[in-house]
Amino acid sequence: MALELDLLNEAQRRAVTAPDGAHLVIAGAGTGKTSTLTHRVAWLIEQGVSPSAIVLLTFTRRAAHEMLERVSRMTGGARGVRGGTFHAFATRALRRHADRLGYTPAFTILDRSDAEGLVGMIRSELGLGGKGRRFATKGTILGVLSRAVNTSRTLEEVLESQYPQYAGDVADFEAIARRYAERKQQQGVVDFDDLLVLLDRLLSTHDEARRALSEASRHVLVDEYQDTNRLQARIAARLASVHGNLMVVGDEAQSIYAFRGADVENILQFPRLFDACAITTLEENYRSTQPILDLANGVLATAAQGYDKHLRSPRRGGARPVLWDLADEHAQADVVLGELLRLHEEEGLPFAEQAVLVRAAHHSALLEVLLAEAGIPFRKVGGLRFTEAAHVKDVFALLRLVANPRDVLAWFRVLGWFEGLGARTAQTLADRIADAPEPRLDPVPWQSKRFHADLVSLAELLVQLEARLHDLPDLLETAVAWYRERLPLIHEDWKRRVRDLEALGLLAERAGTLEALLADLALDPVEQAEVHPTGHDDLLTISTVHSAKGLEWDAVQVLQLSDGSFPSGFALDEPDELEEERRLLYVAVTRARRHLGLMVPRFVRQRRGPVLGPGCVLLESIDDLAQLVDVRRTAGGAYTLGVRGAPDAAERGRLARFRDVFGDG
Repeated sequence: MALELDLLNEAQRRAVTAPDGAHLVIAGAGTGKTSTLTHRVAWLIEQGVSPSAIVLLTFTRRAAHEMLERVSRMTGGARGVRGGTFHAFATRALRRHADRLGYTPAFTILDRSDAEGLVGMIRSELGLGGKGRRFATKGTILGVLSRAVNTSRTLEEVLESQYPQYAGDVADFEAIARRYAERKQQQGVVDFDDLLVLLDRLLSTHDEARRALSEASRHVLVDEYQDTNRLQARIAARLASVHGNLMVVGDEAQSIYAFRGADVENILQFPRLFDACAITTLEENYRSTQPILDLANGVLATAAQGYDKHLRSPRRGGARPVLWDLADEHAQADVVLGELLRLHEEEGLPFAEQAVLVRAAHHSALLEVLLAEAGIPFRKVGGLRFTEAAHVKDVFALLRLVANPRDVLAWFRVLGWFEGLGARTAQTLADRIADAPEPRLDPVPWQSKRFHADLVSLAELLVQLEARLHDLPDLLETAVAWYRERLPLIHEDWKRRVRDLEALGLLAERAGTLEALLADLALDPVEQAEVHPTGHDDLLTISTVHSAKGLEWDAVQVLQLSDGSFPSGFALDEPDELEEERRLLYVAVTRARRHLGLMVPRFVRQRRGPVLGPGCVLLESIDDLAQLVDVRRTAGGAYTLGVRGAPDAAERGRLARFRDVFGDG
């Protein structure tokens, strides 16, 4: 394999052969970003630049390894390019200059477990937690400290937004942070976040070290620049401070990781860092058909900010995306299942070439039950299967106690929530209930224990649930309401989990009876949740959009495009967050090669029950870029379908299939 510039399009060649200086390459989705970067590195080597003078910064070791292997093949085996993650580069640089920061060059790097252990020791030394006071676990504390570093926010801001139950403990978190930093320096150790913090400090405060590192890095290239945080952007710029040779490649329209610290302003403001910064835009997409790209362009048309680009495909033809106007989430699950089967059976598309993308993991809860019933194997990326999530299993444990009071495992799980009730006592209590002629929870023998009040509350709940056995939605709502009050005491990241509980009502409506609901859960056992379940190689993918970035499938269905779901309800009143939701939809759309379906349920389940969805603000400018299909359910439960506009042959076939499956009013 040699360097063949004639295989590149004009924009790619312009980026690859650019002269020295700062260069921003805006690489739209599917436009050959990786090929452009690897050709750039190979071209520099062919121009006589020493491989060791080239630094390629990526976000994963795998990405760096794959790109450098391609460079080696292009250049006949050239080695020595310094490629890797920001953290790996920082480690090497700090080894040479650690003494300037008060560290030994032989510093060791704490893994997550060791870092948590040190934080746990400090927590104990400061007398936090223990009897009489609930305080964050060592894992949560480390997570808060890390989030503050990577998002450039204060501990107070992180606690208020992510862990409000600890918002009053800011002073204690700050004390832990100070002692943690002191202890690490005393012991000559650093954690993962320190690598970036210390390198940034070195480049900012030690000119001699900065010049030495910059002169040794004559050409700096950064992949996925839209995903950099402020620390990483500053590091990249300062590495190029002597020579100005910094090429960054990315797409502001795919900046979707603000929760990890990514700052879209880094790529938007990049031209201001250097005089005469060149900008090249890659717009030729080699992944998707033009109708899908037209819709992707439409999604970005109303973006508040961004670079002007218009994705185009060298291929002609292709089916228009379908915008499904649905009655509710039940119709959504039925329609998606029907489309998956149609594409598989009528068009021969393997399930492995299909994906269902969701904004939040619980949006696929109902579909997962239908897939299990239909025997369609799937893997879930970006979180556990819905029914495997700890908080969902918690609620089901309560329901199991109603269905079978002798269920020792369910008792053991529920009793484990109560402070002061240890594993031995829980086992004793569970065994006593299971062995009784009439199994029930009797709190009386435990009146002297501090968990007595919790046992009384649980016993009262079980009586209420038994009285609602013939009204499953009411039974489930009662159980969820009781559990929701205790959720902050059971799971520290309760804010993320509470939204999942709303989806449980959908399962209840579908099942009808408690027995059927628990049977549905049994259809999706934990051991089948592996990434590659034994015996299956044709797996459908269900993924959050965040986890799908960088991946592609022939067919993609995007679920729950309704204000409050996608976009998230938290984003509706925050312009910056709404813009990130728009970028998230753009990422979802551009994962599809040939088939794309967008699901818009009008009735969605919220905390206080089903409400009429107001539509989706993200879709306001794309109605004419998709085939609109109405799906409604009659009072008798049948579906009616209608197409707005003249359908093509593929659309007529799809409608015929749905009439066969659902009926037609």
